[in-house]
Order: sequence, then structure tokens, then C-alpha cells
Amino acid sequence: MDVIGYARISSLTQDLDLQISEIKKFADYRGDRIIRIFTDKSSGKDLKRDGFQDMINLIDKNTLGIEAVIITRIDRIGRSLNDLMRIVEYFRSKNIQLVSIYDNIDTTTAQGLLFFQTAAAFAEYERKIINERTEAGRKEAFVNGVKFGRPKKKINIDDVKKDLALGVTKTAICRKHGIKRSTLYNKLKEDKENVKI
Repeated sequence: MDVIGYARISSLTQDLDLQISEIKKFADYRGDRIIRIFTDKSSGKDLKRDGFQDMINLIDKNTLGIEAVIITRIDRIGRSLNDLMRIVEYFRSKNIQLVSIYDNIDTTTAQGLLFFQTAAAFAEYERKIINERTEAGRKEAFVNGVKFGRPKKKINIDDVKKDLALGVTKTAICRKHGIKRSTLYNKLKEDKENVKI
């Protein structure tokens, strides 16, 4: 199989060369041909890592016929489950597998694929539970009179009418009160309706 490797360290105490060596040994043991190894020296929380982005760009075009990405541990490529699931799904959309040496994760095998499908199912379930709780909380707050959204802008309509009578432009009035033109029109319309009543 033609593969690429990815290694990342986040502190000076970690050894990038050790990860690279382990990836090479593993690929050699399996009989894989390493096309390139991408590296980063940064936190796993940030996906905007130079080496990671270069790897994604190569995978996106995949003119080299890459079949798998080899890493030493799963946390080298991403820290959160959501990030990992997105990365693996992206790889799969490009027909590229993920192999993590020390986690015994290999999506080229049925067991490895099952692991990620199970993890994805749990992640989806967790998202649904959070959404349901959020919606329940929103409904309860609404029943208790809590208003959502931005608070309505309060302006002194008498001041506005006075400025209009003095010939102040609507643009200047909006700037003075920190409101949009549509808000000004709505306030004037409300005032006119209240006067009619």
C-alpha cells in the first residue's frame, strides 16, 4: 500500500524523530511504501497546523494514489472526538484509511471500521441529547417569561419627533440614537398607531 505518515509534538519534551522512526518501522513491517511524512510542532487542538494542512491538501488531490495515513497515536492527529470523526469521514470520502499504531486502530480492517462507526454513533447520540436538553430549557424559559434575542432598542420618540421638526435628517437621527433606519421607521409607525388608539 502507498501511505503517508503524520507526526506531531506539542512540547519540547516530546520526540518528533521517535514518531517518524516508529511510522517507518511499522510501514516497513507491513510492506507499505511511505510516500511522505508530514510533521507539526503545535497543539492538537488547532487543526490549522501547517503540516496537517499540507497533508489534507495532498489527500484532497491525491494524485499520488495514497491509500492510508499512519500515525503513532490517535491524539497526534486530533484531540476531540468530533475532530477525529470529521477527519476520518473526510479520509473515507477520499478512499483513504487511518492506521494508529499504538491504539490498534486500523480502518483497513473490519474491526477498526466498526470502532469508528460505534464512536460516531455515540457522538451523534450525545449531540442529540444536548440539543434536546437545550430545547427543553428554552421552552421552560419561554414559559417563565424569559425573552430571547437582542433587547429592543429604547429611544425617546419625543426627541426624535423634535429633531424631525427641526429638520434633522433621518440619517443623523439614526446615528445619534445608534439605531438602523428600519428601527427608526418602526418606532415612528408604532407611535402613530398609539396616537390613533
